[in-house]
Amino acid sequence: MKKIKISSLILQDNLKSHKEIKSKLLSLIEKSVFSKEERIDDYYDDTIYRLDWLKNNDFNREWVKFSMPYLQEKFNHFAKKLNFQFVDIKSIWYQQYIKNNYHGWHIHGENYTGVYYLEFPKGSPKTELIDQYNINKKITINAKEGDVIIFPSFIIHRAPIVKKDVKKTIISFNLEFKLINPAIFSTINSL
Repeated sequence: MKKIKISSLILQDNLKSHKEIKSKLLSLIEKSVFSKEERIDDYYDDTIYRLDWLKNNDFNREWVKFSMPYLQEKFNHFAKKLNFQFVDIKSIWYQQYIKNNYHGWHIHGENYTGVYYLEFPKGSPKTELIDQYNINKKITINAKEGDVIIFPSFIIHRAPIVKKDVKKTIISFNLEFKLINPAIFSTINSL
């Protein structure tokens, strides 16, 4: 079998309104309802303190309604950088990790996925990805609180174990980028 290497982008940028929305967003998440069945993902055998993944398609949750305009603005910016005209948020959920929690190697649906680091204290582990061309190589995203990262959803990734006594809160999402920017066609046709 022949492997053909192709470039793929991971985009990382700061959410400018992070400091402005962090406290209220965390408060809304803390008030949100989650089922105890969601605490441990039976499929992956992971340990996650709190999450609302089972409601990932419910865009009427209070924390989602509050955060959506800020995140949508960032996703639209990413769409332009990837030469697309439109991005559709297909699903969104939060995950909170405390000491000894982790989310093992996995992938997502849609064409891009990502993380908004809402609460990311010192000592929180950073997202790790597997290089699809060299599976012996891990890529660690050098993220900080307030960052939003996106990457192709087929890339194998994980949230490593939290070894310190901290609480990490992320918002995860699956995105569908649509409609190629027509300006790219003049460049492609000249190749």
